[in-house]
Amino acid sequence: MDPAPDAPKRPAARDPFAVALANASLLGAGYAMLRRWRLALGSAAVTLLLVTMLAAGAETGWLRAAVVTWWLFVTAHGWRLARRARGERRGRVRGQRLVAAGVTLPLLAVLVALRLDAAGIERDAAEAHRGGDCARALSVLDGLWPGHRVADPRLVVRAEDAAEACELLLRAERLDGSDRLRAAGVLEEYEAHPGARWEGARDRRAELVLAEATAELDTALTGDTEALATGFDHLATALGEFPGQEDAVGAVLDGFLDGLPVENACETREITDWLGDRPGSGDVLDRAAEVVPRIAPAAILGCGDDAMADHEWSQARERYRQVLDQYPDHELATEAEEGVERAETAIELDRLRELVSVAYPNEEPAYCDDPEPYRGAAPYRGGGPHRALLFGNSGHADDLPSSWLADNADEAVLVICVGEREQGRSVETCPYESDFGVLGYQNVTFHEQRFPVRVYEVRTGRRVDVSNVSIGGASCPEVLEYEYYTVDIGPPPDEYVDSSAADVRAAYGRLINP
Repeated sequence: MDPAPDAPKRPAARDPFAVALANASLLGAGYAMLRRWRLALGSAAVTLLLVTMLAAGAETGWLRAAVVTWWLFVTAHGWRLARRARGERRGRVRGQRLVAAGVTLPLLAVLVALRLDAAGIERDAAEAHRGGDCARALSVLDGLWPGHRVADPRLVVRAEDAAEACELLLRAERLDGSDRLRAAGVLEEYEAHPGARWEGARDRRAELVLAEATAELDTALTGDTEALATGFDHLATALGEFPGQEDAVGAVLDGFLDGLPVENACETREITDWLGDRPGSGDVLDRAAEVVPRIAPAAILGCGDDAMADHEWSQARERYRQVLDQYPDHELATEAEEGVERAETAIELDRLRELVSVAYPNEEPAYCDDPEPYRGAAPYRGGGPHRALLFGNSGHADDLPSSWLADNADEAVLVICVGEREQGRSVETCPYESDFGVLGYQNVTFHEQRFPVRVYEVRTGRRVDVSNVSIGGASCPEVLEYEYYTVDIGPPPDEYVDSSAADVRAAYGRLINP
């Protein structure tokens, strides 16, 4: 009797082992053997999805678990379905198992071959990577393809980590000639990367730091203390981060110290000042302080001499005093004392020039009210002439011999500040005709010209004990000329004597040429 049309069909009778083996291919072949076509297609679709995700590089942890779970499930499910099927199996088991093996074993062989191939690629790349040849390592890793990812996803992940680390290493190589510090930073990032293989990365990073320190210290030999500080910071970094680099650090430091002193004394002074102020660190870098007492005194003194040559008197004095303050017992201390004297003399001369400068011929300079000493001037003692700068009356200066007058401030022994003319002692009284005078004449008294003066010794800035200069001259001329306005009321009762150049010289002679 035929079965009812709507009754479910029984699964074909198949060997459970053959079905399980066929399903182990993950292609749904076991379901096909059971003629469970929907399950076969569904199983193949799920497998295709999982393989696609593996090949695309999806997160492998959970995906590997999903593949294993799926493999166990379809294998066990095929076995179970075959066990439940009814029918005669005898005489057909061998053929079924051969068919299942013919489906599954080639796939397993391909997977094994892919895993072995991937392992070989990883091994060759790792060998190149460990040797620091990341260009070759990346070239070898380019041989990996999605099939390898499907066959051994964990290996491919490791290979990708190694490739990523190699990219950092190559980036560091590109940078280390132009930006050593950035290259060292990339190498540090490389060392921390899980795919790092090159054991020489740390040594190379130390080399880069030391190379940067060398470059900074070379710049420091121009007197650049910022570069000097940076160079020592790099050396300290090399000591702190890279054990066993003491000799290399010492070599860099010695190369720098061998370059001292540099040709420019002031640049040497900048360097030795910085080295002398650097706090001790208890390591090889402290050797730098040992050279300071040997070269610093001459450098500081030379810097003072250079400043003197450039007319930078205050800076020169500061340098000379630095020698005396820091190295008072050094053999150059005497020269430094002489340098201080020269510098202070020059400073005082500049100040004197400033104080005696005037804008107009008869103007009194600031010196007349606020004198300051100039130690370079000759003392005001002994016979003259004592050359003077005369202010306030250019006419008197014109009447004096040129040998009595200083052309410049540095030649002056005296500064004479001349005030307004006053009447001095009377010399002679003489009558002159006048319509307003008694008995037709009027008496006129002639007086010496008296000028209040302030006289200063330039060397000390002290005022000389002289308060005025009196200038004599001829009196009672035969004809007296005078000025009047509107009405002539006669000559004035007092007039000044008529002083000659000789009279002016005689008056000033007791000051300038005693």
